[in-house]
Amino acid sequence: MLISIRDAADILGLKSRGSIYRKVKSGELPTVGGPNGPMVERTGLEELWAGITRTKSDSPQHPRPRASGGSQPKASSDSPVELPAYNESRARSEYEKANLLELERKTKEGLLLRREDVELAWGSAVNITRTRLLGVPSTAKQRIPHLEIEEVELLTTLIREALDELAAGEVTA
Repeated sequence: MLISIRDAADILGLKSRGSIYRKVKSGELPTVGGPNGPMVERTGLEELWAGITRTKSDSPQHPRPRASGGSQPKASSDSPVELPAYNESRARSEYEKANLLELERKTKEGLLLRREDVELAWGSAVNITRTRLLGVPSTAKQRIPHLEIEEVELLTTLIREALDELAAGEVTA
């Protein structure tokens, strides 16, 4: 059964949904697109969450000190220093490094282009297309000699209006 992120946070006893969204974004918690946003599988959610959020200090070699009587144990020179909770930034750093390596590989293979190169090529294509379209009325006059000047001007006006709409992003389907 699929449940919303909000319901998952309630089931897991979390105060906010931020932790769940971070795990979804990092790919650790699988989701399915729903009509009102991402949905997670209810079956086995607690076990999955426990596995995802397990920290280094949860390992058997370094048990996490438990509070007894409502107070946290204080670190002393006799007690071993508790390892800090596993830092999500380390996992994120590794993820980002892998992404960068993948981008470098794709660039070397010619599958990715620099943004500046794409912008120059696109700008050139747009200018050529604009010039060719604005040349249509004069070409039409040469090929259809009986066209009147008013008809050629009408063609020019229509093409310019279409180009203006494209430039303004007002094209409707």
